[in-house]
Amino acid sequence: MQELSINKSSNFINFYNFPKHYVEVLKQAAILTLKSEKKKKYQINFIMVSDEDIKKLNTKYRKVKRITDVISFLVSLEKFMGDIYISKSRTQKQARKYNNAWQQELAYLAIHGVLHLCGYTDYDVENKVKMFTKQDKIFKCLFSGG
Repeated sequence: MQELSINKSSNFINFYNFPKHYVEVLKQAAILTLKSEKKKKYQINFIMVSDEDIKKLNTKYRKVKRITDVISFLVSLEKFMGDIYISKSRTQKQARKYNNAWQQELAYLAIHGVLHLCGYTDYDVENKVKMFTKQDKIFKCLFSGG
């Protein structure tokens, strides 16, 4: 009987509950971010959830009782595995507010979520400026080629 070999080092990025026609650009956003951080091995799940569900996650794990647009959980630093939850309603509202297409808003938050997995934070002014500068640069590369 032949034994099946599982390649535990294979890279993947999965998307759950996202519009199928957005997945390719979101995957590109994540990969650009991973490359910018020199991450060669990765396993990331993106999960779109309701405002209610993301609020529950934020309350349970961050002790913050409010809706957020994105929340990231690093599962393993060694294998660079993580889960990124994105709120559907919140991102749709933000897209309208910032005059972006929803696809662009989702890509922006995919970048943001991956940067959180890489250790970036936005909890104080200095780190927020550093993170958003990097995030904006990656976003511009994705949507303007530059």
